[in-house]
Amino acid sequence: MTSSTADFQFELVSHCLKIRAFGRHILEQKEDAFRTMAAAIQDNDARSLLVDIREVPGPYTFMDYVGLGEHTGRYLSRVPVAVVALASQLDPDRIGKVVAQNRGANIEVFTDPAEAQQWLQKYLTPTG
Repeated sequence: MTSSTADFQFELVSHCLKIRAFGRHILEQKEDAFRTMAAAIQDNDARSLLVDIREVPGPYTFMDYVGLGEHTGRYLSRVPVAVVALASQLDPDRIGKVVAQNRGANIEVFTDPAEAQQWLQKYLTPTG
């Protein structure tokens, strides 16, 4: 299943929902963006989430990272989350990841999509 909005492209593969973010909506309209992602998780009965933000242009502020972490913890903590970003998009201290984890999210950040997918595999074991 693949679907798109102006801000996201969604693809469900083996219970892993892959979301590609475009533009700055995820940064500037966080509440709406994260509600959309949470609804997609629920609607697709996803067991894990891969969010690709490589096409979200900068600059990123400290508060952008904090806000992304807060919203990840609030809306996406139901499933493990792998984020794929460009090295230039990452905060060296990973403050967003720390904030998300402090709010209950199981999250990891990657620059390599294959590594992100591999990390998520351990959460996609078949259920009896």
